[in-house]
Amino acid sequence: MEDLMNQSKLIAVIGGTGSVGRYVVSCALQQGYRVRMLVRNVRSMQLPPEMAERLSVVQGDATRHDSLRELLAGCSAVINTFGRPPEEEPLYSAVTGRVLEEMERAGVPRYIGVTGLSLKLQGDRKSLGGRVVSRMLRSLHPQFASDRLQEWNVLRGSSAEWTLVRLPVVKEGQGGCAIKADAERMTGNRIYNGDVARFLVEQVGSSEFARRCPFIGS
Repeated sequence: MEDLMNQSKLIAVIGGTGSVGRYVVSCALQQGYRVRMLVRNVRSMQLPPEMAERLSVVQGDATRHDSLRELLAGCSAVINTFGRPPEEEPLYSAVTGRVLEEMERAGVPRYIGVTGLSLKLQGDRKSLGGRVVSRMLRSLHPQFASDRLQEWNVLRGSSAEWTLVRLPVVKEGQGGCAIKADAERMTGNRIYNGDVARFLVEQVGSSEFARRCPFIGS
């Protein structure tokens, strides 16, 4: 029954060719959703025939309003797993800001994104180890951490129903472990890509962590 209900919902995915995004696309399709993903190069995509009916691709750039406008038309939610190497200029706040603008224009209510442990918020109750890791990440990549904080500020200043998920070390693999989530405490030191994807897709139909930044782990 849930799969039948999901068939009417179209999810936009940004970063769908990345390490987590690939699993997000697969998980959403398995749960019956239709998926539209934004990619830089359509020719590099090889879609399995069984996915072609419910998976569509928009060629474009996540920093461009016209690409985002085409991506988001008719969608119920967007899952953003856009990523950048730490040594490159961080663009998270800029991309998220543009996504939110186009979501409002298109009437898309739900935003789900990912961030890292460097994001420190009032009300966090991290363990000593968690505080050390968070401080170390901010020290090693200050520009990255600053932009991630700005991304959160952009989200909380919006009217969208957003969830920004704080990730520990992410390992390659499908996983299948129980996922622990908490809005204030770190719940684990690592998690598999497949488990991250499963949690993100679950948030499409859940308001438990609406306008919050949960930690997840397994």
